[in-house]
Amino acid sequence: MSSVQASVTVPVEPADAFRAFTDEIDSWWVRGRHSWVDPARAVGIRFEDGYLRELWSDGGHVDTGRVLTWDPPHRLAWADLINTTGRMEIEVSFTPVTGGTEVLLEHRGLDTLPPDVADRIRRGYSWQIALRWFAARWET
Repeated sequence: MSSVQASVTVPVEPADAFRAFTDEIDSWWVRGRHSWVDPARAVGIRFEDGYLRELWSDGGHVDTGRVLTWDPPHRLAWADLINTTGRMEIEVSFTPVTGGTEVLLEHRGLDTLPPDVADRIRRGYSWQIALRWFAARWET
């Protein structure tokens, strides 16, 4: 199964990094037309009831991922529910390192996508940006 990885180191312990990534995702996820399923209605994002959900202004939502692994503060994984042509999983691990925590994201199943979509993800564009948003949470 084809995959891509992206990583960032943040200056906190793994438990704090895991909590910020999951419980506080709505505070660091940047809103924009490329970061939402329905940009016109999107008002938030959160892990809830075993799913990663995009919340909408009309009270509705779309489940963008189904949680497969919830192992705080070590690991989180979800199945992608957006790209219906693919069978993908995203796994995020939180490993203590000198000065903080390495957050390593692996996006698996790229070989199940149309080549243009897989190539965009393979270049790391989307996940490198999202992890920079996450790391920016600690910049002063």
